Amino acid sequence: MNIEIMYGRSLSVDAFNSILELDLKVFGKNILTNEGMALKRFLKFKDSIIAAYSDNTLMGFICFFNVNHVVYQRAIFEQEYIDDNLCERDIKSLSKWEGNHILLFDFVIDEPFRNQGISTLILDAIRDFLQQKNELGYNIEKIFGYAITPKGLKLLSSFGGREIWTRDGITLLEINKESFLRLS
Repeated sequence: MNIEIMYGRSLSVDAFNSILELDLKVFGKNILTNEGMALKRFLKFKDSIIAAYSDNTLMGFICFFNVNHVVYQRAIFEQEYIDDNLCERDIKSLSKWEGNHILLFDFVIDEPFRNQGISTLILDAIRDFLQQKNELGYNIEKIFGYAITPKGLKLLSSFGGREIWTRDGITLLEINKESFLRLS
């Protein structure tokens, strides 16, 4: 199987829409998906998605955003679950002049492609991308994300994720940046 990793800047709006379709397919319509806001977030920070394809078939993806420090504080101190309520104004480009707070947002692998190493390829791609940005002076200060499944909790924990709080089956983890970015 030929697998191609594509980064946000090389994805078209149509490719982005297929990512939304996969998100709905995996999580169902019971999630709050605001496609208009999702597109606005993507267009504001096009580096925000890394996707795996095989012969033009989307296998899986991860979303991540550099968020304002206030979003990080809301997550930590107010125990707010930040998902589709993440607004365009909450997102910013990576900055060399201040610490960057990376929110790992969505991590989805389509059912037929699970247990084939796709998640590892995608995670290696995001780690490489953020490590390179960090080396170029875009200080990655914090990395955090939410686990909504036991498998997600195990995955984020394996990257040095430290549980901050758990409520209603959702766990906020702060990821050890040295481990995640392979700095130690």
